[in-house]
Amino acid sequence: MRYDCKAYFDRRDSLPAPKSGGSVWPRQSCPIFIPRKEHLPIEGSQCWFCRYADFHLKHPVALEVGICCWPDMQIE
Repeated sequence: MRYDCKAYFDRRDSLPAPKSGGSVWPRQSCPIFIPRKEHLPIEGSQCWFCRYADFHLKHPVALEVGICCWPDMQIE
């Protein structure tokens, strides 16, 4: 059985508040978004580009589902 994650990648959810300690998908966003230095302005305010989200971007393989670490910043 194959897992089809396309439905999740196509979602763009606006969260009402940060999900501290919870899972976040790349296209989700919330009101406390603070961009990283490497943020691309064309991408909007997605969790993938937020300083509070941990997607293991400095590891060899990034996570598809990150962890909201608000209020502790993860990456500049």
